[in-house]
Amino acid sequence: MGLLDNIKKDAKKSGQSKGKFIYFREGQKTRVRFLCDMDEGLEITFHDSYEQGINVPCQEHFGKDCPYCGDDSLRTRSQYAWSVWNYETNEVQVFMFPVNNCSPIPALVALYETYGTLTDRDYVISVSGKQQNKSFSVVPMDKAKFRNQKAKPFSEQALLKMIDKAWPAENSGDDDDDDDEAPRKNKAPKKTGGKTKTKKNYDDDEDEDDDYSDEDFDGDEDDDNENEYEDMSPKELFNLCKKRKLDAAPKKSAKYYVNILKEADEAEADWDDDEDGEDDEWEDDDE
Repeated sequence: MGLLDNIKKDAKKSGQSKGKFIYFREGQKTRVRFLCDMDEGLEITFHDSYEQGINVPCQEHFGKDCPYCGDDSLRTRSQYAWSVWNYETNEVQVFMFPVNNCSPIPALVALYETYGTLTDRDYVISVSGKQQNKSFSVVPMDKAKFRNQKAKPFSEQALLKMIDKAWPAENSGDDDDDDDEAPRKNKAPKKTGGKTKTKKNYDDDEDEDDDYSDEDFDGDEDDDNENEYEDMSPKELFNLCKKRKLDAAPKKSAKYYVNILKEADEAEADWDDDEDGEDDEWEDDDE
């Protein structure tokens, strides 16, 4: 296979895992149109642990037994997903976030209750701050008909397939293991017994943040870290992954290690946000 064929193959593969998920960079404004309404979104249960390097959707969503359910060492919470038209990229993308103080969803809920729908106007969304200080601005535009008749929301089946591919569990059957840019598989935890964690309600996550979205969510990575990583060699990046106890294979491309480090940065920031929120709740109870 020639060089050109390899380039075309890599270009086809790149962005296929999380490229369909919308992310917001600090200081940038993104105009979107929701293609489905607030109550037509999809709730996805995630299991995660920063220490164990796990962030994976519950496998029961995909008709499989979930090895993560019942593990008390993992946190269980919900993310919510809708289809939106991104005017910047001219494509339909997945808008997926948890409900917390560092999420655009609370503002969207308030606007939905004001207008009775999310789909009758565009919204300009921007983010400021980083990590636990991150906040979203959601500005509604004037009511206007959406004229792109070709833009259709993803089906539930298509959404689940994209989520499964973007955050694959161990032994999920993904055939892209050899692709340097493929997301890392989340290791299945050992069963520890005990009670299964309760799936949290919509209002219970208000003081929590998320990776992902993905993001961590995710395109909102720390710019300082990003610039630092770009100046490092693949070997230096690999050593940094090992120093931070991240699961990384040797002799891979620099971009492969940068993706791992960025994902860890986002997950660490989300975990810090959640701990801050839990402390606030504890203090409120004491009062």
